[in-house]
Amino acid sequence: MASASEIRRNSAPWWAFGFAILSLACNFGSFIGFRQQAALPWLSIFFAVVALFFVVAGLMRAFGRGTIYRGKILSVVLSLLVLIVVGLTGFLSIRMRELPSADSAPQVGQRVPDFTLADTSGKPLSLHQLLESSSQSPAATPKAVLLVFYRGYW
Repeated sequence: MASASEIRRNSAPWWAFGFAILSLACNFGSFIGFRQQAALPWLSIFFAVVALFFVVAGLMRAFGRGTIYRGKILSVVLSLLVLIVVGLTGFLSIRMRELPSADSAPQVGQRVPDFTLADTSGKPLSLHQLLESSSQSPAATPKAVLLVFYRGYW
């Protein structure tokens, strides 16, 4: 049995948890536009691998050298949390690759082709009809249509 001065805290699971959170944050950072955005998926994978390395090191310390390192229960709980976060990171990384590319999306100021959608009462209304109705009344100010495109994936 180790003496009280030799017993140490097992910090490896905490490091693993920190790197797992960084890995997850890289996936959410993909929605923020900046120059090195293409590096975020690789950085996320790197942080996940480092987190898994620290999980293994923490569990080996807790159970392999249990007389020196304390916190077996905390090491297991943190390791499970890290595995959940790393699994979520992997799931998000795979799902984000399935998103359609935005290369063919209309650009700001680009003319949009005519389309027809249902209005609030359910009647079909085309973009052409909407813009044409404003030119029939001379007193009415010209109308404009604001189109908002969300790059969602439902």
